[in-house]
Amino acid sequence: MSRKYLLLAGAAFGLFLLPACGGQQETTPPAENTAPETTAPIENETADAPRLLADHDFDFVQEVSDVAADETVIYGTLENGMRYAIRENDTPPGTASIRMRFDVGSVHEADDQQGLAHFLEHMAFNGSESMPEGEMIKTLERYGLAFGPDTNAYTSFEETVYQLDLPSVEEEVIDVGLMLMRETASNLLIEQSAIDAERGVVLSEERVRNTYGLRRLRHLFDFLVPGTRFAERFPIGEVEVLETAQRDRFLDLYERYYVPERAVMVVVGDFDASEMEARIRDRFADWEPAAEPGEDADLGEIEAGRGLQASFFYDPDVPTFISIGVVEPHEAELDTVAKRRQDTIAALGNAILSRRLAKIERQPDSPIIGGSASLDTLFDIARGPSIDLTAQPDTWEAALALGEQELRRAIEYGFSEAELAEQVANFRTGLKNSVDRANTRETARLADQIVGSIGSNSVFSTPQDGLERFESYAGDLTVEEVHRVFVESWEGREPLIHLSNNEEIEDAEARIIEVWKASRETEVEAPEFTDALEFSYTDFGTPGEIASDTRVEDLGVRELVFENNVRLSLKQTDFEEGVIRINIDIGGGTLEFPADVDGLSLMMNSFFAQAGLEAHSYDELETLTAGRSVNLGLGAGAEGFGGNYVTTPDDLELQMQLAAAYLTAPGYRQEANSQAQALLNVFYPTLDSQPGGIVQRDVARIIAGGDLRFGIGPLEELLSRDISDLKPVLERAQREGAIAISIVGDIDEEAAIDVVAKTFGALPERLSEPLEFAEARNVTFPETGRTITLSHEGEENQAEARIYWPAVDASDIRTARVANTLRAVLRIKLTDTLREELGATYSPGAGVSTSNVYPGYGYLVATSAVEPDNIPVVFETVDAIVKEMGEGAISEDDLTRAKKPILEDLENELEENGVWLGVISDAVYDKAAYDEFRDKIEMYESITAEELIEMAKTYLTPDNALRFEIVHSSLAEE
Repeated sequence: MSRKYLLLAGAAFGLFLLPACGGQQETTPPAENTAPETTAPIENETADAPRLLADHDFDFVQEVSDVAADETVIYGTLENGMRYAIRENDTPPGTASIRMRFDVGSVHEADDQQGLAHFLEHMAFNGSESMPEGEMIKTLERYGLAFGPDTNAYTSFEETVYQLDLPSVEEEVIDVGLMLMRETASNLLIEQSAIDAERGVVLSEERVRNTYGLRRLRHLFDFLVPGTRFAERFPIGEVEVLETAQRDRFLDLYERYYVPERAVMVVVGDFDASEMEARIRDRFADWEPAAEPGEDADLGEIEAGRGLQASFFYDPDVPTFISIGVVEPHEAELDTVAKRRQDTIAALGNAILSRRLAKIERQPDSPIIGGSASLDTLFDIARGPSIDLTAQPDTWEAALALGEQELRRAIEYGFSEAELAEQVANFRTGLKNSVDRANTRETARLADQIVGSIGSNSVFSTPQDGLERFESYAGDLTVEEVHRVFVESWEGREPLIHLSNNEEIEDAEARIIEVWKASRETEVEAPEFTDALEFSYTDFGTPGEIASDTRVEDLGVRELVFENNVRLSLKQTDFEEGVIRINIDIGGGTLEFPADVDGLSLMMNSFFAQAGLEAHSYDELETLTAGRSVNLGLGAGAEGFGGNYVTTPDDLELQMQLAAAYLTAPGYRQEANSQAQALLNVFYPTLDSQPGGIVQRDVARIIAGGDLRFGIGPLEELLSRDISDLKPVLERAQREGAIAISIVGDIDEEAAIDVVAKTFGALPERLSEPLEFAEARNVTFPETGRTITLSHEGEENQAEARIYWPAVDASDIRTARVANTLRAVLRIKLTDTLREELGATYSPGAGVSTSNVYPGYGYLVATSAVEPDNIPVVFETVDAIVKEMGEGAISEDDLTRAKKPILEDLENELEENGVWLGVISDAVYDKAAYDEFRDKIEMYESITAEELIEMAKTYLTPDNALRFEIVHSSLAEE
């Protein structure tokens, strides 16, 4: 199954990810139920009262915590020890999500079982007493569950979780879901033949997962928590074990750890909770352990007070990452109100330091391109603060010194009232937004959050409780208290410094420590603080008058045109309380970009926002919008500048002011260039570290006939771009470009109209419709009937095979939908053959692109990540599959398995704001989009196997195929 490793992304001990630079960024405050807020004596208890989690006995932690649990969740424990949590939820209506968590992960494996906890996860889909091998996925598809999006699982260090998102709550569908979980619990066959057949799939996943990120994380764990199970037992396991382990070692792990007392079932959905509880009890009451339950793993011990130490990780693909942290032994503490308050105070201090680092990274010639501070608990055995920095290979010394000095500056001089107020506002807004959206949280997300709270032994509480707790002490918070907690986390401890770099460093560890000690000799001064700012873009002229106002009654859409020709489409919904989604299209977007100039889309979408406004830098905008749910910048879409924005009713006006200001007064500030140069130099080289980067960089451009608006160009070309290069491109759109605004969600129609009238409606007259840009719409698929070999510089055993067939555009909607259904059938057949029968890959895929922007341009694609030697096998197998499809090998069962998930998704889409936003945006200039939406379900239902066979016969032929083999450079040369 698709894996979600616990990589601790963004945490002090974790893996750095490429930051989402520039573009449109929504303020993302802390969520109430993703993790405990953050340690002090429990309120209303004596100082001697137990605070450690291990000192308490409970089924669910709320039994011993003073944090109020969400009373809408029903908790229970069967006589056999299996626990469950049930919650009614009707977003989206008529659906349910089932999660089954087992308290077993890679830390529970013996030496000769490394990787088998994850391998077992795969075996759950390969035969049980009531489900023959190879039939589970097919069965679920017949009920409308797509393999991957709706049927999934993951294994981490300490848990294995199975996930089913049911598109219906009909009795038969619920019964199938519960039956499959019951089969997983104790009735898996785990036959030797099935194990051997699945080895190739698991080894394929190991190859795909072997990236510089995972290699760095292994090295980092060896340094931070040496000798612990977390350093020695990564979930993917060891290749030798995966290749040779026999059935008895699987059964040992399965029978000892898949036991009731280590299992919890979570079910959320649109059903009667008491009836669901009865079903769970009926289905699982007879489950008894097959063997003596396994013991908890000895996780190892953390050495305290290691002193100043350094470690260096070299990898030719890894960006320059620096982690400065303290790691001390830690025992899990009970989740309490006092603990959450203390953790919040710690989080505020680290948020202030993170904000300072963000300001520095935007300065010209800054030695860092990213930075953050945090205080983290690592698997309940270690805890400590850290500062994480991203730099260029040749600036690591300056970056490390900067980290040392900014840490010392914070410790010596503390924080300002303004800094604290900004972060308190951000936290408050995050909690308030959670309250506003509480009643329309999606079922699948709620199920995942409840599972997460159980796994972390934190109380699943309501967003309202979280906000009230925060407000109970937020007014009393002082910079002195926040500073004290921050200092205490670092005080008296020397850090552990981990450096990753793609350039070798002579005597690296000694050099790292030398740089750190030298930096300590540099005096630091108190930080400088600017005066409070006022937003300069609140008046765009006389509010616009409405020229026309009509309604599409059956769809609940209101369409208006202002006298300046700005168009506004509105749809009020109650699908997401407190959420407003906006789409803005201005001018022609990438159609206005010259096809022979590289990097303009990248510059626009990644760095335009960071170029700020004429009156405000990006940093000032972040201060001005603290505590507000808004997005900054404009992007470049296929047919318009602007993009999608998410805001709230309270912040709708500010959001529209910001978007209008970015259109009328963009700053083109040079700090955006500095960030672009630094980020490109660091992350561009990582694109050739694995086949997927080559697809993103090169394949996308090749299949567009070399059009420079697609893919990613050479580094030297991108580095030659300047933010001011966008000026002449945007000038026409700024002056007269047609403007279409669509707003969907929790809106008051008149309030939304008033806001648009005062912003975009107040601008000078625009074109009433976009220009055609006919020449810019010419995109030609390259010559087919050939194979293109591309190379990467990652692991030699990583390769990817891709086959593209130029097909149809979206000019005829039925033909486009037939193509999408054919894609679904092809994906099923690839999974059945390449994965289930041959075990050649764990990730076969099929895709379709039917463009309504570029006439005549569209394609189908089959993809597979494989070993290099298996590329010919993939090509031959895919050829055979599509040949048979063209000759009639598409059965009614194939059609059902392909269409049912599509149809179920379409039913659910009717109550998704994002879908409605797309519909009304498409319909602004083409009312046929409404009809296409109205008959979407009916049309998909009517698609026949004969139509699919005819399309396969027409397009999926060897002569019409463009093949890509992406292999290591050493093999490409051969």
